[in-house]
Amino acid sequence: MSRPTVSLLKRLTQEYKASRFPWKKQVLIGTDLDGNEYWEMPNPLGGREKRWVELKEEPDYALFRQDQIPVQWQSWLRHTRFEAPSIHDLLVEEKRKAIIQERAQRLELEWQQRKLELQQQKVQEQAPQLDIPTSKKPDIEEKPSTTQSKGQGDTFQPGEWMPSSSRR
Repeated sequence: MSRPTVSLLKRLTQEYKASRFPWKKQVLIGTDLDGNEYWEMPNPLGGREKRWVELKEEPDYALFRQDQIPVQWQSWLRHTRFEAPSIHDLLVEEKRKAIIQERAQRLELEWQQRKLELQQQKVQEQAPQLDIPTSKKPDIEEKPSTTQSKGQGDTFQPGEWMPSSSRR
């Protein structure tokens, strides 16, 4: 795979942005895969450095979405990660995301197939029950039980109830 040629002027500009000369306040720390630039400068009041991002696609920060920035760079901006992530770290994370998405799609397909199998089994179990001959009459007719309650809602009728004698 051949590398795209970068013009001399562009390369010098990138080198100057990333250099730490005494007269420069801000330093380009790195870029992500989308081309966003991450900057750092010492705090004039002392304390930890100030860090920020300049988005390549959307210069309006009112339209900023958190998912535009990789998690590794987010943690660097919040000072929870001391060293800036490398391009290799970002590529490894992208590969991991692709693997996870592929596995999720595979599991979704397996689940859809399993659902179809379960539906087919349910249909097959119900089909033999419908084919039972009904010509045979039961020998003993059951009396309707009056001790059970009947109906629901407005048609509810309570059943009979006989309390048992208490044993003393």
